[in-house]
Amino acid sequence: MSSRLRMIRERLIKLNLFDTETNDEHIKRNELLSTRIYLFILLTLLLLLTFYEVFQMENNLINIEKPNKEEYEKFKLIYLNNLKCPCQQISISYKEFVNLTVEYNEICLSDFISEKWINYLFYDNTSYYFQLDFRHDASSKFQLLRLLCQLAEITINESLNEFYSLNFITNEVITSELFFLQVHSFIDLFKQTTIPSFQNLLQLIRQITIANGIYSAIDTSLAYALHPSNISRIYLDSIYYYENSLENKIFDCYCDEYTACQMPQGIYSTIEIYDFPGSDWIQDIDVNATTAGINATFLIPGMYVGCKPIESLMRSTSQCLYDKKCLNQIASYINHTTISINSFQILNQFQSKSNLTFQILANQLFIENWIINISYDNYYYQCQPLFCQFTIYQRQNFIHIFAIIISFFGGLRIVLRFIIPIIIKFIRRKKHQQQLTTTNSIILTDDEHKQKNGRLSTKLYFLTIIICLIIFSIRISSEYQPRTIIISNPTKIDFEQLNNKSIDDLYCPCNEISIKYSNFLHLNPTYHEICSSIFASNMWYNAYEIWNITLPCYYPSFANLASFYFSLLLTFCQSANETISNGLTQFYSSDYITSEVILENQFNNEILSYIELFQTNIQNTFEGQWNLLQSIISNNQIISVRKTDFILNGMLFNNTLLPYSYIKSYNNCHCATDSTCHETVRLCIPNRQDFINGIFIGCYMVDSLLLSTTECFYNQTCLNTIQFYMFNSSQTYQNLNILNQSQSSQYKTNETIGTILKNLFIENWNEFYSYENYYNQCKPSFCSYTIQQRPSFIYICTKLIAVYGGLTIIIKFLIPNIINLIRRKKQQQQQQQQIASKRAYILGKLINLNLFRDRSTNEEKIRKQIITTRLYIIVFLIILIILVLYTSLNKKSITVELNLLNLNEYTELEMKYKNTLICPCNDISIEYNKFIDIKLIYHEICYSDFVSKQWFNYLYNDQTINDRNYHSTASAQFQTLSSLCKLTQDTLNTSLIQFYSTKFISGQLISSQSFQNQFNLIIELFQKSVPQTFKRTLDMIHGIIHANFYMTVYQTNWKFTILERKNFSPIYSNPIIYNQTCNCGTSSKCFQPLIIDNTILDGLGIGCYPVQTMLQSSLQCLYNQTCLNLILSYFRFNQFSNNINNTFEILKSQSEYGRNETVESMVNRLFVDQWYINHSYENYYKQCKPTLCTYSYTQYFNIFYIITTILGLYGGLTNLLKLILPFIIKIIFKLFSKTKIHIQHYHQNTN
Repeated sequence: MSSRLRMIRERLIKLNLFDTETNDEHIKRNELLSTRIYLFILLTLLLLLTFYEVFQMENNLINIEKPNKEEYEKFKLIYLNNLKCPCQQISISYKEFVNLTVEYNEICLSDFISEKWINYLFYDNTSYYFQLDFRHDASSKFQLLRLLCQLAEITINESLNEFYSLNFITNEVITSELFFLQVHSFIDLFKQTTIPSFQNLLQLIRQITIANGIYSAIDTSLAYALHPSNISRIYLDSIYYYENSLENKIFDCYCDEYTACQMPQGIYSTIEIYDFPGSDWIQDIDVNATTAGINATFLIPGMYVGCKPIESLMRSTSQCLYDKKCLNQIASYINHTTISINSFQILNQFQSKSNLTFQILANQLFIENWIINISYDNYYYQCQPLFCQFTIYQRQNFIHIFAIIISFFGGLRIVLRFIIPIIIKFIRRKKHQQQLTTTNSIILTDDEHKQKNGRLSTKLYFLTIIICLIIFSIRISSEYQPRTIIISNPTKIDFEQLNNKSIDDLYCPCNEISIKYSNFLHLNPTYHEICSSIFASNMWYNAYEIWNITLPCYYPSFANLASFYFSLLLTFCQSANETISNGLTQFYSSDYITSEVILENQFNNEILSYIELFQTNIQNTFEGQWNLLQSIISNNQIISVRKTDFILNGMLFNNTLLPYSYIKSYNNCHCATDSTCHETVRLCIPNRQDFINGIFIGCYMVDSLLLSTTECFYNQTCLNTIQFYMFNSSQTYQNLNILNQSQSSQYKTNETIGTILKNLFIENWNEFYSYENYYNQCKPSFCSYTIQQRPSFIYICTKLIAVYGGLTIIIKFLIPNIINLIRRKKQQQQQQQQIASKRAYILGKLINLNLFRDRSTNEEKIRKQIITTRLYIIVFLIILIILVLYTSLNKKSITVELNLLNLNEYTELEMKYKNTLICPCNDISIEYNKFIDIKLIYHEICYSDFVSKQWFNYLYNDQTINDRNYHSTASAQFQTLSSLCKLTQDTLNTSLIQFYSTKFISGQLISSQSFQNQFNLIIELFQKSVPQTFKRTLDMIHGIIHANFYMTVYQTNWKFTILERKNFSPIYSNPIIYNQTCNCGTSSKCFQPLIIDNTILDGLGIGCYPVQTMLQSSLQCLYNQTCLNLILSYFRFNQFSNNINNTFEILKSQSEYGRNETVESMVNRLFVDQWYINHSYENYYKQCKPTLCTYSYTQYFNIFYIITTILGLYGGLTNLLKLILPFIIKIIFKLFSKTKIHIQHYHQNTN
């Protein structure tokens, strides 16, 4: 072992990697020193590099293409705070991953809202029953219950459709935990906003109908009766019940310490026809009625009576409907029907909720349970992350380290082999060194011709390499290189400073692109002081304790109306407050979307614009609701007990007393044709009369309030006048103070209350919004921008060294061959010409090819070099073939990034790379008005003579309003048409404002086909949702009016009936029946065609209500001059028609919907005949503003990639093989030599 070590040591000592086989001892010594220094430096640098690479820890950015959900979840567990998976689709419709199913209360699925049950309860003489009798309002109550159940379901279904169309916005995949948390939060918000919208509308209808004093055919708080002083005179009085009198209360719609708003309901079997309303009478001592102090035969559990049927329903429960015995007991007193009580199934579910009032159930939309299905898998599929990216901190792998060392070795070996011998020679140069006979370092030979070629090649080699390096130096140093500057976690101050530098390509992407407005915006509205004053309070309810007027000289005076006037003001103040509160809840939950941080000025402008839009939308929506409600009440001419719109009196006809209606007029303005008629209200006693400045009386209390001004409330003299008629001991008198005129207000002191109401009584919205809060929510993790700079000196040197290695190999190969080719010997040419076969020549060259040749002339050494060359070529070719096969068979995903110039270029790219093309939008949130424009063409009826004031007046005759025919209601029907035209147009205008401000969210540019598909869905949803919302409101208002049995002045739905002509005889009511089959008590859609001169006028007729009749009518007759002439002749002798030029133009234009289309069908499409919708993909492209696109494709064979891969490894592989193979050949030959010696010894010994 020691001898072998000594042998290795000796070999290392004698190792000469620069052997020139010279006999000069000085040169040999130089070569040995050069070898030792070369090996020491080479090994030291290689070891240092190896240690550096082995222990070097670095951040590696890992990209996983198109990860599935399982892969994402696995990576998320490991790289929780580091994983980024950008969504390809950042805006995902909720319908793609959410399904909501509603379970309704059993009552809404039961027999108790069926037509059969309602018919079972209904009785034409239902108003004859005592007011507290269940049979008196049972049918009305359950019709209302059915209506509310239906509307609740419609509201939920339509709201769900809108919910499903909304988008869940995430710029990157979120965890399942966060996903479920956010989605559940949004669903909770959906519930919170959907239910209040239903509640608020229902509450507004109830409150306005009460404030207007709307009269029901089965009213329980007020009743008409024959006046004891004159039985031809009809008077209206409150109904009193002895139970309330015992508590010193009166029965009323408002609940407080002076009034009772509900009474127990039962069966009063002893009274089939009551002879006096109520069971007590305070002032009428002469009354002798059977109802005095009457008690119920039995009370029905859970059933109560309110001032109107809907109030009765809201205060009742379903307790009896769970009890078969209770129902059987009721059935024993219902004798007007052949239907059996046994055909109805009692309730049997949710009995624990039987004590909940119907108001509580209605406020919950009768919802018992929400079944929520949320799919994270579907969300992930829609998000479609193209890649996931995370950074890991780790050591380099072995293959990478090996490749680095091999590459470094190749370049280092060339440099050291060139430099070290020169340095050693220079240090150890001889004093009298003879000049070398040649400086050729390329080819060593004794041939003079070849030596001369070698010298020329050497000179040309150095000249070429220097020129090339100079050219590359100039080219590299003159290049401006883009350098990306990244600022991590920039603060708001950093961002502002960067912007002040006017950097064009500053990019600061938001970590949160979708930010709730509540995070940086707050509105704290202050209201007009009238809403917090005594004028909007409950202190006006008890009129008997307020007004010191025993004998008013005028009715209705302000004393009669004040409680209703101010209660209505309170109602509007409260409703406005609730509307704003609900609106703000929804507004705060909306998303403000920015893909990157925006400038503060832009932020401020956008937020102010959104606030203004919110204010406009909420005001218009609120105004639209009460305008529609008031319009339906007015057009139907619903009776008001306030005596503001009509007076009921008796008229003798053939000795028969008939109730006779009169519609009021103010200042020669008729309420039948103009709902804005009004006059100044007054207070008076027999010897004094005062007009209250700014306070008016109109056709209804709502009109009275909205037409009035605040003038009196700021004037002490005016309030003193009012106080003159009040008890000075009353609380109202003592607290009556003027409003503070010095307080800042945007309204004038004589502003109409209608104007203030349109603004929701808002004085100031008090907006607070914080750019800093927005910035903190956006949370940009970095800002980046690009600068152009010259390359550094180190970079230039690195590039030149890299280039030098390749140039050296190429030039060393080319130049000697070129020189030899140019300077060939003639003798060589002659010899070559004598070669018989080129193939033999080439074969000879290949056989004798020696890539390891040196100056040695030793035959054995040359033979070893040739063998080493052959082994080198074989090994090299094997590795090369493997490498070529691997690189050519290995598919590769190529991602290309390019700047997008225009839309045409995108279209071409989209056609080629449809599935992989991604062009991120610079603006991911684009308002619809940037690329959509909608023009509407309404039905010509809305611009025709038939919705003009002139036409209304032509049709109206106040002498015929009691005729219950077309004469009496025609004007009201066409006023309905006019109102619906205006209201639908207002609704569409408001909706379009909101629609245009809605934002289209797309993180990347979508194709024109995808854009078209999404556009179609957007328009389809808008065209469906707006009419549905309008129709739902219309249906609720009209449904409640009908089911409450509210009577119209025209008595076309219910009529007043007088059974007896004696003092205090009550006026009853009975439903009108059309076509002998349709009863207005159970259906509002009864319709009887109009017949004039034995001619049926197509589409026109009469029914229960003017509004509903017009909805069922068609306009066929108005297209026909003959038909129109019949109408004109029918109304020729009206009181106003003689003063009117009756040149009314027929309708002419053709509609695609046909002339026999009903008005209701027109309303369902908001009278829109044509939608002209222009959308521009080009404008969408301009707003999206994509500047950069990437696309990917799979490459299976890339010759350039193969060549560059081979060349990249050529240098290191060549040097490595040239270093290793000679040693292997030496070892093989040594082993072969030893084996040969052993064999020879063996043969010698054998011989």
